[in-house]
Amino acid sequence: MLRFFRQIRQRLLTENKFSKYLLYAIGEILLVVIGILIALQVNNWNEERKAGQVELSLLEELKADLEYSKKELQQVSDTNKEYLEGYRLIHSYIEEDRAYNAVLDSAFTNLDLWSQPYLSTMTYETIKTKGIDLIQNDSLKKQIVEVYNLHIQSLIDDMVKWEWSFSQNTTQRMMVQHVRRNIDNPYVARPNDFERLKKDDEFKNFLSILIVVRNDNVDYTTWTREAIEDLIRQINKELQSRKTD
Repeated sequence: MLRFFRQIRQRLLTENKFSKYLLYAIGEILLVVIGILIALQVNNWNEERKAGQVELSLLEELKADLEYSKKELQQVSDTNKEYLEGYRLIHSYIEEDRAYNAVLDSAFTNLDLWSQPYLSTMTYETIKTKGIDLIQNDSLKKQIVEVYNLHIQSLIDDMVKWEWSFSQNTTQRMMVQHVRRNIDNPYVARPNDFERLKKDDEFKNFLSILIVVRNDNVDYTTWTREAIEDLIRQINKELQSRKTD
């Protein structure tokens, strides 16, 4: 092909047809430019296709992380609701001035316990490293950032840290002062003197705060789980729409 073009140029120059040669040269330059533009376009298309494949793969992995987190949050919420019911039962016995009943054993056993979630953020961190703009759908991108930076981060930074702080500074002290675990069965605990405990204002204040804290914990967990469920739905829509394109 190059030899063919050279022969044309040589013939035009030999025949002293400079104007035709000039037009030919311009045409040849245009062909080269068009060829470069086409090559660049093909290269850009290949890069976009590769980026799209990476995006879809990461969305699949992110969905798997979110499915795990959703189950984890449901389990945590169920466990903390169970603990909360026990605390409310202790509170009702105190408020109604009822005699101690063995039904309270599990509630006192769980007085210093709570369940906290272990959420996977590995894929989200990978997305941040590669660049969040890798996600083409702007509304989906915004929702992903909101779930991880607001809902999940708030749950970890606010609720989990508050639970730890309250447990270390207050709950453990209340346990040491008022509750004794069975040395033969550490999963059973009872108050040293329930009748005295019912009149202890500090313990009653502690119990009421613990109920509020644990209830907030359940609410935070539910709020986060619902946000994750909605994000999973949106990711599924995006994946489905991209597969049909």
